[in-house]
Amino acid sequence: MAKTKVLIVGTDAINATSSFQTSKFGFVENGATFSALNSGALDLTGGEEDVYAFHGTDNVGPMSEGEVKKVTTISYSAGTAQVSTATIALDSDAAHVKIINTTAGTMNLPVKTFESPATTASANAGAAAIKALMDTEFAKSSSEFYGFSAAVSSAVITITAPVNSHFKLSGNDASAFADTAVAVPSVGTEAQITALEKKGWVDSGVWGLGGSNIKQPTTQVSGNYDVVLVEGTVVSNSKAVGNAQNYDDYKIYICIPDGYSTLLPANVNTQLTLLK
Repeated sequence: MAKTKVLIVGTDAINATSSFQTSKFGFVENGATFSALNSGALDLTGGEEDVYAFHGTDNVGPMSEGEVKKVTTISYSAGTAQVSTATIALDSDAAHVKIINTTAGTMNLPVKTFESPATTASANAGAAAIKALMDTEFAKSSSEFYGFSAAVSSAVITITAPVNSHFKLSGNDASAFADTAVAVPSVGTEAQITALEKKGWVDSGVWGLGGSNIKQPTTQVSGNYDVVLVEGTVVSNSKAVGNAQNYDDYKIYICIPDGYSTLLPANVNTQLTLLK
């Protein structure tokens, strides 16, 4: 498994001096030389060894030319919630809607069926009865459909899933089902970056392994982020017989608050791509 390192950037400023500075971002290369500001981008030239990205006194690395395999910019997106409709029509004075929560992608998926009585007077009444049952289920914190929502207009029930969830609908033969908004996952949200930050703490031994690091550090995350992801492999000689070598993968996440105008993810990506 790749070792994970995470740098959370907190201010829209680039380092332009020869030392670590509070609230500044930059690179230190070859173990000692600080990169200077160069026309809005940090001036790596390629060929560097042991490059660290830093913000204030926090840093991630090292990254050396030839070890870096891929540099990717992941732009923040709030995501899109899935919206689907069930247009109710009665079969023998009854109707039902089945929702399958497909978010987990496993074989055994949560399924819930909502039925109107067999004495339902009309499609509109059936839709209203099914929507009321959905409201109750969707409000239960213990439900696997918690956070879903439903609205009804005449015989049409509109069902909305939380962002990063998705589902399928089916029901009685006479009713019809359609998707009106396809789910698009969110990227770079505060919750996601907070979880990534914690993973970085654990992989780096800062927290989560017990002993002296049992106290969780204070999070540096606030708001939404664009991310520059660096993926690389460090090759070293193995102590095994022959010419065996060790291949250690790593991932470095540089998290830059969305909307910054001076410290641009594209510039950081361009510089680190020189290490490929």
